[in-house]
Amino acid sequence: MGALVLTKGTRHLINHFRTEFRGARLNQLRTDNILGTRTPIRDVFASSVDLMWLSENVRHGHSPRADRKCLFPDTTAGHNHLELRWRYFLTDTNPNVLTRSNHQKIRTLISMVLNDRTYSYIDFDCIECDPQTVFFADEFDNNGANPVKYLRIVLGTPPMDKLANDPNLSIDPEGGYTNPAPTIVPADGPTNGTSADGPQDEQSGE
Repeated sequence: MGALVLTKGTRHLINHFRTEFRGARLNQLRTDNILGTRTPIRDVFASSVDLMWLSENVRHGHSPRADRKCLFPDTTAGHNHLELRWRYFLTDTNPNVLTRSNHQKIRTLISMVLNDRTYSYIDFDCIECDPQTVFFADEFDNNGANPVKYLRIVLGTPPMDKLANDPNLSIDPEGGYTNPAPTIVPADGPTNGTSADGPQDEQSGE
């Protein structure tokens, strides 16, 4: 459907934020200054700036990017328009993007985790939802010997515009399956490669 919510690019962003806000990177965001400054990273998250300002100004050496802007994806390989679309979505003067109030909700939640070490990580996700809403909850990972507390943040948002008329903001090709779907043969059916429901069409898209 060409929405921000359901694209491969969105999943790439989500995976980046899940990496950025756990483990060694999370610890560094809690303790270190913005690269080249004396300003603690957690202090700017506690201010009233929006996520666009944070994305442009929070830099750390753990980012492999040349500009060290660690809140942007480490790489956009295969997603040539992803960062431009993300910047558009974070600019609240654009239509159908992240609202000003939800900028602040997400920033406040991240700030809480940066200042509370009982949280081991933040798990981010995004779903299609109208009106736009930020859902959050304390959750526990019980896979190990001891429960691990983390914060789950889910952005529910309507699909972002396709912006197909702007070549720099259009959605990157999603690709699809290039091979035919597997043939399923019933246990008591023919064994000559005919499927249970007849020939299968190729699948495309996600």
